[in-house]
Amino acid sequence: MKWSYWLAVGLGIVAAAPGSGQPPAPASPPGQPAPWANKFFIPDIAANREQAPPPVIVHNFGDVPHGTLCAHTFTITNVYDVPMQITEVRKSCTCLDFVPMAKVLQPNETGEFTVTMNAGKFVGANSQTFYVTFGPKFVSTAVIRVSANSKTDVTISPGAVVFGTVPQGTKATQAVKLEYKGRSRDWKVTEAVAPPGPLEVRVSETGRGGLLKGGAEYQVTVNLKPNTPAGPISEQITLKTNDPNNPLIQVTVTGTVAPPLELAPNKVRIDAVAVGQSAAQRVLIRAAKPFRVLGVDGIGSGVTVELGSTAGTPLPVQVVTVKFDPTNIGVVSRDLRVKTDLDGGTTVMIPVEAEAVK
Repeated sequence: MKWSYWLAVGLGIVAAAPGSGQPPAPASPPGQPAPWANKFFIPDIAANREQAPPPVIVHNFGDVPHGTLCAHTFTITNVYDVPMQITEVRKSCTCLDFVPMAKVLQPNETGEFTVTMNAGKFVGANSQTFYVTFGPKFVSTAVIRVSANSKTDVTISPGAVVFGTVPQGTKATQAVKLEYKGRSRDWKVTEAVAPPGPLEVRVSETGRGGLLKGGAEYQVTVNLKPNTPAGPISEQITLKTNDPNNPLIQVTVTGTVAPPLELAPNKVRIDAVAVGQSAAQRVLIRAAKPFRVLGVDGIGSGVTVELGSTAGTPLPVQVVTVKFDPTNIGVVSRDLRVKTDLDGGTTVMIPVEAEAVK
């Protein structure tokens, strides 16, 4: 019985129970059974872990204007009882790219994996493949096939609205040009629909071919609201047209809203400091423009702060040093409030946890 089991494992035909235990052993020869890593990408895998992995994970962007930067975010769910992470990503075309996911997925944890396909690098229908390898202890490579049909009668330049990094509280504006090159003389964008949240969209016609010649040009202007919370932006704007063959055009919007002040590290942890001894940790405070550190509130219980020598000089990066000099055994938790002159008095909180021992 045991000998038969291990022979089966060696041949790669034993699968672990989905959602429990360890991932199944790799199949031999590779590529015949569906990779078990494909299960991570099944949308409802958390609710139904008995599903078999599909041979290929498929996403079709459909008909898109030439030049469009197509983007799609997959949700990845670790259904096994061991930590998993992406160790390698290979792609079959230079038109493909992805956002690296450095996160280690613990059992039952989810993460996001965003892929892009640049329809400005090909014309017509195109299908390409990502090979996403998970590991490191148990290794399997998921296969993701993405497709799009790049149509030259409509073009977008640039292919996406890219805000880059925007300081929080700032109103930012970006625009793309939409051009129709077909023969229809009455082709129109009839409506622009933005997702609920941080974006405002305005579409204006900037040119038209005339009575005897088709063609039209539009400018799509996207505003980022100043009250947008800090974090990454990944949205889709929908442009509706009067073309029954291509009624919807998707425009990708990306960027990052940076808080006024960022900490590195964002939390101070000082462990096992003997009473009578001391320990310290430096914290970098960054901003999009120069600022000064005016002072720090919240010190006490052995926690003090030493301002850097440049605290009084406006700089985009300042350094403070958090010190711990305990006089009693126990755990200390403090929130330090750093006061600055940025935008009239922006503050930032530094959480501090420290432990004093004998």
